[in-house]
Amino acid sequence: METITVTTKDELKKVQEQKIEKIVVSGDLADKLKKAKQITKLGATGLGILTAALGVGIVAAPVTGGLSMFAAAPVAALTGLEIAAIITASALGIALIIALFKDYEEISFEKGKMTLKKKQA
Repeated sequence: METITVTTKDELKKVQEQKIEKIVVSGDLADKLKKAKQITKLGATGLGILTAALGVGIVAAPVTGGLSMFAAAPVAALTGLEIAAIITASALGIALIIALFKDYEEISFEKGKMTLKKKQA
């Protein structure tokens, strides 16, 4: 079983696309991924609200380059997600997070280290 360790979003995306059997995410990225994983539990309506709000939030916050706390608060109220999870998900990329957890399951987590294993078909 091939295992690759990643520390950046770009490395994670490449490894996920290569369908590596086991991924170890380390450092700050592991903690962010754990927080952002909450969005994978949203239904279609919640994801629609989140993606629509992220588009508006990013347009409304061009100076910061991302979603502001102001834009995240109503989304948190509508979806039940934590504001920190919403901001983290927007920074990592919702499509990446959803694709990653669709294909991989979390098998362990400790601060600074998350291990993911490819789901069996």
